[in-house]
Amino acid sequence: MKKYVLAAMMMMACATTWADKYNFLTVSTTGEEYISLPAIQKITFADGNCVVTTTTGDYTYPLSEIRKMYFSVDDPTAIEALPQEADNLQYRDGKLKVDGDGMLRIYSSDGAMVRMANVKKGANISLDSLKPGLYIVNMGDKTIKLTK
Repeated sequence: MKKYVLAAMMMMACATTWADKYNFLTVSTTGEEYISLPAIQKITFADGNCVVTTTTGDYTYPLSEIRKMYFSVDDPTAIEALPQEADNLQYRDGKLKVDGDGMLRIYSSDGAMVRMANVKKGANISLDSLKPGLYIVNMGDKTIKLTK
């Protein structure tokens, strides 16, 4: 446990100089989660957890589950390689149809999270409030791109 705390303290000490060059914080646990640096307000370590506070909410990661945490320059979403629909996510006629329960996250093409919601199976989410453009939608282990 001490090595996690020491590594976290070292990362935080270097974070301000690193952050000038990078655009995303990547946290790898059972999957990878990308958090846009401009949205991050603070990162804290307490009670065996790493908590990343953003403008849209908190992300809590148990230190024992974090495989790696790093800053990246390039857009980690691989937009060109993403499918336009998945088993549980389809975008048609201005609505996002969700077949499943979980946390849904929508990112703009520059990596900023523009919407986050805990959704239930069968939800039809209107995206009328979003500006026209390319978006990345993630729920669980499924990620798609959509053009509005």
